[in-house]
Amino acid sequence: MRTQYLIFLIEKASLLVVFFLIISKLKIFKSIFEKDIYSKKDLAFISVLFTLLAIMATYNGINYKGSILNSRIISIVSGGVLFGPFVSVPAGLISGFHRYLIDPNGMTSLPCFISSAIAGILSGFAHDKIKCKSRVFLGILVGTISENITMILIYLLSKPIDLAIDIIQTIYLPLISGQLGIGLMISIVETIERDKEEIEERKKAEITSLQRQINPHFIFNALNTIASFIRFDPQKARELIISLSTYLRHNLEFNDRPIDIYKEIDQVKSFVDIEKARFGDRLSVIYDIDDVNVKIPSLIIQPLVENAIIHGILPKEKNRSGQVKVSVKNIGKNVRISVEDDGVGISQEVIDNLYNGNMPENKIGLYNVHLRLKLYYHRGLHIEKLAKGTLIEFYVGR
Repeated sequence: MRTQYLIFLIEKASLLVVFFLIISKLKIFKSIFEKDIYSKKDLAFISVLFTLLAIMATYNGINYKGSILNSRIISIVSGGVLFGPFVSVPAGLISGFHRYLIDPNGMTSLPCFISSAIAGILSGFAHDKIKCKSRVFLGILVGTISENITMILIYLLSKPIDLAIDIIQTIYLPLISGQLGIGLMISIVETIERDKEEIEERKKAEITSLQRQINPHFIFNALNTIASFIRFDPQKARELIISLSTYLRHNLEFNDRPIDIYKEIDQVKSFVDIEKARFGDRLSVIYDIDDVNVKIPSLIIQPLVENAIIHGILPKEKNRSGQVKVSVKNIGKNVRISVEDDGVGISQEVIDNLYNGNMPENKIGLYNVHLRLKLYYHRGLHIEKLAKGTLIEFYVGR
């Protein structure tokens, strides 16, 4: 008989874990689980989730002589260990009270209500005391303690005592064994957290890679241009030195923290000033910038402008001028940032390679921007070959 109930509860606990796994894959929950700091709204949302899981566990239980063998404590404790008392205390109180209401005269209803509330308080308290590496073990331990409290309360409060002892002897081992489900639920969230950490590491790797790609040819050409201006236009040479200084400082200060978009535009203008000094009338750059209040990852726009000049404008026929347009426009709740040129146009092969992650080395700057945008915003560059030139754009939420 006891073996039968043990198998039954393991099945129910497994069903609960699988259901939680499916829920954790939903974008709305995954985005919350990935956060380092939870808002009150996030915690309220998570609390509702774990409360519903606990109530579902009660409905999914099996009746044994007035008691309901179920996995409710698994949901309560998992919520508390992972997210704290703001989640577990409401889950424990509400699901415990629900357990009492569905069978108010049942001999284990009051003990289960009390133990559910205690489980919520214990696991919530443990949240701030448990180190991340110990959450699985200590989560199972808190669940085991909570179920032992349930057994003690059944012994103390349930009558007749012989029936209470019989219930305890029958359901104790299944309930304790079922606490392994807590470890599985905690592991699911920890896997999401590790995935997030890996993404962060990839971000840092991409940032370091891009930072090291300050084109030495650009610096060499910039210095040669400045040297030529020193002879016949010293004032222009001084202006170009300031532009080069701004460009280099921006690169050296480059990190993974978003910056004000106008600081990024200043970096673009410094780069463009040097390129225009080199190529004179062959290059024209215009800016169409709305008044926006938004931050973007550093060194996102400048590589796009550089790509437009080097691969769009300069390959044009000799003595043919070209134009690059940098736009920052308010579009509803988003800001659209685009770089458009009237150059030779990008090939469809390059576009396909970028989307497939198979970029040649001379286009690595474009690919880095695309990848970093995907890491930050879950969508990268949109590239369109125009009748005359190329349009590259991306969107940032405000």
